[in-house]
Amino acid sequence: MSPATTTSISDADERDRIEHTGLAETLFVEAGAGTGKTHELVERVVNLVLVGGVRLRDIAAITFTEAAAAELRDRIREAFEKRADKTAEAEKRTTYRQAVADVDEAAIGTLHAFCLRILSEHPLAVGLPPRVDILDEVSSQLAFERRWERFVDALHSKSDAEELVMTAWAVDVRIEPRINRSASFRDVAAVFNNNWDRLGALADEPLTPLSAPNWSGLERAVAALAELPRQCHDEGDGLLARVRRIGEEARLDLREPDVVRRLSRVRKHADDWRASSAGVRKNWDDKPAAQATVNAVGEAANAIVASATDAVLRGLSARLARFTREAADERRAEGRLEFHDLLVLARRLVRTSDETCTALRRRYTRLLLDEFQDTDPIQIEVAVRIAAAVGPAGAVTPAPDQPWQEVDTEEGRLFFVGDPKQSIYRFRRADIKLFLDARDRFAGAAPVLLGHNFRTVKPVLDWLNHAFTTLMPEEVPGAQPRYEPLVADRHDVPGDHRVVVLGGGYAVKAGELRDIEAAAVAAAVATIRDDPGAWPVFDRTTKKWRDPHMADVTVLLPTRTSLRQLEDALDAADVPYRVDTGTLVYDTQEVREVLDALRAIDDPADAIALVSALRSPLYACSDVELFTYHQAGGRWDIRLDPPAAVAADHRVALAMGHLRSLWEQRWWLEPSAMALRLVEERKAFALAFAHRRPREVWRRLRFLVDQARAFSEAGGGDLRAFLDWAELQRHEGSRVHEPLLPETDDDAVSILTIHGAKGLEFPITVVSGVTTELGKRRRGVQVHWDGERPEVKLNKATRTDNFDRLADIETEMDEYERQRLLYVACTRARDHLVLCTHHVPGKESYGLWLSGVTADVEDSLCRRLREVAVEMAEPSAVPAPAGQVLIPPPDDDRATWVAARTALLERERRPRFLSATALAQLAAEPDWSETDETDVVSGEETERPTVRPWRRGRAATAIGRAVHVTLELVDLETGEGLDDLASQHAHLEAVPEAAATIAALARSALAAPSVKAAVASRRYWRELYVAAPVGEVAIEGYIDLLYETDAGLVIVDYKTDTIGPDAATADKVDRYARQLAGYAIALETATGLTVTAATLLFCTKNGPVESAVPDLDAVRAAVAVQVTATSAVKRNEAEGGVVPTP
Repeated sequence: MSPATTTSISDADERDRIEHTGLAETLFVEAGAGTGKTHELVERVVNLVLVGGVRLRDIAAITFTEAAAAELRDRIREAFEKRADKTAEAEKRTTYRQAVADVDEAAIGTLHAFCLRILSEHPLAVGLPPRVDILDEVSSQLAFERRWERFVDALHSKSDAEELVMTAWAVDVRIEPRINRSASFRDVAAVFNNNWDRLGALADEPLTPLSAPNWSGLERAVAALAELPRQCHDEGDGLLARVRRIGEEARLDLREPDVVRRLSRVRKHADDWRASSAGVRKNWDDKPAAQATVNAVGEAANAIVASATDAVLRGLSARLARFTREAADERRAEGRLEFHDLLVLARRLVRTSDETCTALRRRYTRLLLDEFQDTDPIQIEVAVRIAAAVGPAGAVTPAPDQPWQEVDTEEGRLFFVGDPKQSIYRFRRADIKLFLDARDRFAGAAPVLLGHNFRTVKPVLDWLNHAFTTLMPEEVPGAQPRYEPLVADRHDVPGDHRVVVLGGGYAVKAGELRDIEAAAVAAAVATIRDDPGAWPVFDRTTKKWRDPHMADVTVLLPTRTSLRQLEDALDAADVPYRVDTGTLVYDTQEVREVLDALRAIDDPADAIALVSALRSPLYACSDVELFTYHQAGGRWDIRLDPPAAVAADHRVALAMGHLRSLWEQRWWLEPSAMALRLVEERKAFALAFAHRRPREVWRRLRFLVDQARAFSEAGGGDLRAFLDWAELQRHEGSRVHEPLLPETDDDAVSILTIHGAKGLEFPITVVSGVTTELGKRRRGVQVHWDGERPEVKLNKATRTDNFDRLADIETEMDEYERQRLLYVACTRARDHLVLCTHHVPGKESYGLWLSGVTADVEDSLCRRLREVAVEMAEPSAVPAPAGQVLIPPPDDDRATWVAARTALLERERRPRFLSATALAQLAAEPDWSETDETDVVSGEETERPTVRPWRRGRAATAIGRAVHVTLELVDLETGEGLDDLASQHAHLEAVPEAAATIAALARSALAAPSVKAAVASRRYWRELYVAAPVGEVAIEGYIDLLYETDAGLVIVDYKTDTIGPDAATADKVDRYARQLAGYAIALETATGLTVTAATLLFCTKNGPVESAVPDLDAVRAAVAVQVTATSAVKRNEAEGGVVPTP
């Protein structure tokens, strides 16, 4: 043994039972991390062949991943080869050599591979054709997209689904994503596709029409609301005004004859139908009771919407379940199976075919299940039914619906091994409860426990035992196992191997905390690099201790949330690293650049893609070169020859010529060939040397070409189809696990997710990314299962009525799994373990857990590392002014050039435009920004209103929009067709009952003196867009009506506000004056003409009310000063100064 080990094995008896004495027993083994379970599995297989007389070809050894299966196969082959070479007995040598010959034929592989094997051996018994093809990930995804399109088409074409689709629109259940692959029922379809075996009961349900909403509760609440004004003694009370507004809205909504429109209107109003802090208590008989009455209206409305939403989701789910199961049946009939199909059909095979089960029992006499905590629940049923006991009269197949727990199995046929504390794949249907149930069913009096750890040095293992005995002290039935302490084999170690602790509690925001943690990790890794003698690692090749290399250090992250900060910190500390986990490949810069070039080749009219490709390193055209090419008459179309004025060696002309040559070959080259030719001819692999980590760029480029090849082989289509598919990957945020080949010459720190590190071990392990707050429900689209009943959530407001109950259970199970995830991370360490404990006090997180289990053992089991600050460049978020920048001649000083370029990019990415409608708000709040109200994210996906294409006006209300667009389209002189236009746009805005009102308001505008003057001028413009720079920002907006007189321009702005007394009208004029002054400034700047007047035209049923902006010159001057001052403030904030506000 090595100097780092001892010789006694604490669990020798248990190992002997696995390897020798228990060969005829059904064993259930719980093997802790690093206890050598693969070795024990190999020894059991060897002795089953040698002692038990079992042919290797009759043994099925099933493990979790293909890599683990390949390792297990190799180790079994190696074990038999070594024994064959060493033994002197001819009979044993023959047995061993036969086993070596049987290795390739033996069922040693993943669960999916085993299921494919038995299906291929018995295809007809389950309705498969003799030849079966397995769809890879690309083919499966393309097939799913085609199926989804079929489902949506069928849903919209069937008359019996019309009510369901319309009600879904009314309650905002999104069947298809509207923008950027936002949450929709398509995501539910993907979950159903991966769980179609659970849809039986739902798919068998008859499709029933939706029940009509019950409006009685809302009607009663509105009736009670109508009585409230009698309890108020002040007509000016704010709560009274709210009561009347809500009552009027609710009564109008309830009078809507069309149920779908009524439901839509109630949904839009429901959240606003609640009491506010408005109102004075003394003005009311009982203000709290009045507020409760107001709130009851909103609650009743929300109850109606929630009930309708539940009905819609269940109706869609039933149809989707039926469609999904039919699609699975089609795949089975065609013999084109996805991975999940293999498991489901294998289970169906052993459930339904007595003859097949008998054959499988004879064929596979021993089933060994490795990594049992991570496998699909289907595995246990397949294994148990194959291992079912054979009675005197032959095999007796259990009934198809008989639970696997009740199936009697033949002793010795089954062997389970796994570690329940490493069960971390619930998102792949691995269920810790299943593991614990199987243990109780097959372990007899107690499971076989392996606790002697060969991986980790004793100082680290001592802390592990302390920490997880604290975190997992007792078993939680069906949810969490008890921690079983590990016994260290490696006692004699040089130096200090106590666990290193970084960080602690910080009362800061999440982003700042991630920066602090990343800086601490970078400093710790730099310490290892700079003082290697204090961090000895054991070299398994030389069997000696040595100084560590950077490749010996691995940083583990629970998620990728903190990856960017970690990369920045490692860069700042000059620490080389490689990200060895899944990345958002299609959103990386180098892949986007190649895809932009391919888009320009596929669609020569796509000027945006073309310019992006030209500016990328692939063609390296500068902005100056693009400008000179365009000024010379060049157009952004690769099909056109460059203008005569452009030199033949102009960089843009050469680039366009190369793209054109590829465009001419597009019909003859597959997407993979086109992509490969592009990256090779543009030297993309050589350009990667400009990156800090060129190997990652090479890997991604190779991966893109390989994906294009797989796309073509799957029958995906031409270049345009591939680009559409790649765009789908980007919008879905597909995290692709790139092929990671060992690079022994790359001495760099590895960064992995904990899931990606499972099954691996590292000399120095750093656990980072611990700052994320835990205990919250998962975001995004979710489907929870109550037996075979799915409960669905699309977003915070769209879920089935039983979802929350299951979500509470899932949240609790998630917390238990996070503890197991932490166990997996910490047990990857061989020689040193570094823990981040960064957390916000009082908020549950991995950091808080680790802080709790290290605080009481500091100095004894842990040590603190002196944390060295790493300077991090902080990006500025302060908007910068726009302006002209003169491009200087080339500078030989690269550092100066880089600094100037960085400053330019920072300045150019800041906001430059200010809408005229924002000027009034800016006057009241000088620090207000239009972006302030567009970037709020509250845990759920940000809701963005979808603007309908016919909504050409910009008024705030549906009636206002309809009036604006009617006035934009109607003949202002004759008014011909006004009623038809008003009716049309009233229906488009879902307010058909307001058609007469819209017509009356628009007709009042036609009678206004300003509109008549515009018509008489014969020079007028409607819905005119205007924009112009003012200081260092630009004002922009749309003018409802502009006309020209001899004296100059006149602005007319329509308003549909309700106006009252003269004082109220004056207040509205003052509020809108700055908006019109903004238009005037922009117009004068853009046209050079003078704006002589600006008129507000209030459209009312009683006729037009016009009000000219008083003292337009003074208001215009005030707006100019305010905008200029705001620009100066923003600029000065970026520079660290202060500009006083005038």
